[in-house]
Amino acid sequence: MLDIHELRRQHRLIMIHATGLRGLGDMIKTRHDAEEARAAIKGIDRMLVEHLTLEDDHLYPALLAGPDREVAAMAADCAEEMGGIRGAWVAYHDQWTAAAIAADPARFSAATAGVIGALALRVERENTELYPAFEALAQAPIAARRAAG
Repeated sequence: MLDIHELRRQHRLIMIHATGLRGLGDMIKTRHDAEEARAAIKGIDRMLVEHLTLEDDHLYPALLAGPDREVAAMAADCAEEMGGIRGAWVAYHDQWTAAAIAADPARFSAATAGVIGALALRVERENTELYPAFEALAQAPIAARRAAG
């Protein structure tokens, strides 16, 4: 069974690191600063890959296959939206090497603010809509057994 508490913990960690990266984006002055920002991007990327794998393999399939068509539609919408955010993150990750960051720190800062903002909106939507829907879906068989019991 998917542990929603673990997904929420991962969200908190991802956003802590993403917020730190956003702060770094405004302070790039040296090649060392650019390398530090690049290392932060790589760290967030590892966390995102792990997190998205859990969601893609467990959360979304459960919601899409569940009995509640409204929840399934919401999950489909979120999955489509996530594809866009995932693509934006991959493009950001690939574009912003240490050399690119050092060469154009102002553009890096703007790109960072954009991708982190989109990620924050996504995390908020999952925390407030999808995860509660999954928890309700997971609780439904327990409630049915109690009622029958």
